[in-house]
Amino acid sequence: MSSRHYSHLYRQLRDLDPHDYQRVIRRYEEMEAEVGRLDVLEHFEITTYYVDALYQTGAYRQHQMMVDLVIENAIRHSIRSVAGISDDVYQHLLFRKAAAAFRLHDFTTAVHIGRELVRMAPDRELYVRFLRVALFRQQTATLQFGRAGFVFCVLAAAFLIMINLLWVTPFFPPLVYAFRVTIGIVFTSGLLCLLGAYGLAHLRAHRAAYRFQAAQLNK
Repeated sequence: MSSRHYSHLYRQLRDLDPHDYQRVIRRYEEMEAEVGRLDVLEHFEITTYYVDALYQTGAYRQHQMMVDLVIENAIRHSIRSVAGISDDVYQHLLFRKAAAAFRLHDFTTAVHIGRELVRMAPDRELYVRFLRVALFRQQTATLQFGRAGFVFCVLAAAFLIMINLLWVTPFFPPLVYAFRVTIGIVFTSGLLCLLGAYGLAHLRAHRAAYRFQAAQLNK
């Protein structure tokens, strides 16, 4: 058993329920000045729990402001583990940073960090799947084109339905069937545009992520 002496403040904060995220955040912020005077390891551990609590409560912008400082300290002091976190703490913090960036729709940052994580642990499927999803969401132009095409076709179909009801049906009954077919074709075209754009983006993301993983495994 370790004979290391822990400060009273550290023990007090470590006694908090780690899943009571709001309380962890509140107590840290109330005692931030005192926490800053803890030794390196105690300060790092308590701040890591605080940063994780920010992430768990959806305070992603505040999380992004703090997590870089914790990552920097992990590198500077070669800290690789923290009690209660089963993963390498550096990778844990990086993954949470990437996930928070994703939630904030900062897909460029999410993809960049996703690639770094795959470089570190190319055999970890979680990182490759995350990279694939981030690469998919990064293709905003393709996805927006698909959505815009679908909306345009839906509006066009609605317009044709109105014309069919108000003008064609009362005055040109022989054209009703042709209008109905046209409406179906327009709506189907929009649906195919949406599915095609999303399918293309998914295919690109899948291939890019797994090719990147294969390149790292072959190094």
